[in-house]
Amino acid sequence: MNDVDLSKPSGMSKASLILGICSIIPFVGWGLGLAAIILGIIDLVKIKNKEAGEPGKKFDIIGIILGVILPWIFSMIIISLITSAAMGALSNIAY
Repeated sequence: MNDVDLSKPSGMSKASLILGICSIIPFVGWGLGLAAIILGIIDLVKIKNKEAGEPGKKFDIIGIILGVILPWIFSMIIISLITSAAMGALSNIAY
C-alpha cells in the first residue's frame, strides 16, 4: 500500500519552508517564492487527503507566508533605494 510515515513532515513541506526562506534572494526570489507557494499548497492538499504527515502543515503554512511576503519586502527595499538615488541625483541639477 502506501509507505508514508504520517508522523513526520514530508519532503515537500520541508522544501516549501526552505524555498520560502530563500525567496529573499535578490532577483530569483519571485520564482523561489512561487515554488514555495505551489509546493506548500500541494502538500496541504496531500495532508488533507491523509497522503502526507500532519506535522508538515506548519512548514507548509510558514513556507507559503514567507513565499508571499519576502519577495515583496525585498522589492520595496530595492524600489525605495532606486527612488532615493534618483531623487538625490535630480536634486543636484541646477535650474
